[in-house]
Amino acid sequence: MGKSQYIIQFAGLPVGIHEFEFEVNEKFFKSVENSEIERAKLDVKAILTKQNNLLQMHFDIRGTVGIACDRCLKDFDFPVEASGDLVIKHGNPEESTDDILVIGEKEAEFDVSHYLYEYILLAIPVRKVPCEEIDEDQFECDYETLDKLNTISTDSENEDVPVNPLWEQLNKLKKNNKN
Repeated sequence: MGKSQYIIQFAGLPVGIHEFEFEVNEKFFKSVENSEIERAKLDVKAILTKQNNLLQMHFDIRGTVGIACDRCLKDFDFPVEASGDLVIKHGNPEESTDDILVIGEKEAEFDVSHYLYEYILLAIPVRKVPCEEIDEDQFECDYETLDKLNTISTDSENEDVPVNPLWEQLNKLKKNNKN
């Protein structure tokens, strides 16, 4: 993930508040295996609060990610506004959790790329249909693709395929509701 850019070196920092800024773009997501995001332009502001035995980090993420509409497959830029908090402490690294990063006693830096990726993914809705969420003047579904999909699904319904008797009554209800 372009590791050097997302590594925070805290060893030489004095106790107090420190700010970091990151840019997350296509390179970041290309380096992530099986990432659905191919296009992005995000700015991350990270505030590190260093105490004697504990580090706290707050992330503020803003920008857009390019994703496809679940209905018509048209690409669009989805606005992202996310935040996340992370506590970093010294100890046994195997004791790390989702909200607490445990690093070894002699560690002087930590990588935040994995956490950035998770915060960004959590900011994207599971169902991505922008024509329902965004003003239709800004986003209009690709009706040509929708028509093709409807044709395919209609053709498959008309085929003489034996119907499971358990579903036969439900299919009758479905046809009656269309009328």
